[in-house]
Amino acid sequence: MDCLFVVIIGLVIGSFLNVCIFRIPEEQSICFPPSHCTSCQHQLGVLDLIPVLSYVFLGGRCRYCKENISIRYPLIEVLNGFFYLIIYFRFGFSIFTLKYFILTSLLIVISMIDFD
Repeated sequence: MDCLFVVIIGLVIGSFLNVCIFRIPEEQSICFPPSHCTSCQHQLGVLDLIPVLSYVFLGGRCRYCKENISIRYPLIEVLNGFFYLIIYFRFGFSIFTLKYFILTSLLIVISMIDFD
């Protein structure tokens, strides 16, 4: 059960990392406006924000404008969840776990911004 919790936290934080990866290079706030479609700018609903599952259920398309959503979004979420699980297996629940969660997330953001 702990593993599932760690993966879910990793997926949710991975979703936030996508916001950071998209907005930081554009010098936009990572808090405002709320998450929105990059094509039609429509604010996403609660169900649209569920990591990975919303992408699968929507067929990789925006609910509102039907434009394709980049596969990168769920990949970043899954990658972050996977890394969190590996870190948890290595360190259990400890201060090192939290430190490595933060480090891993920062490295993902920095790497993807650099990649773009």
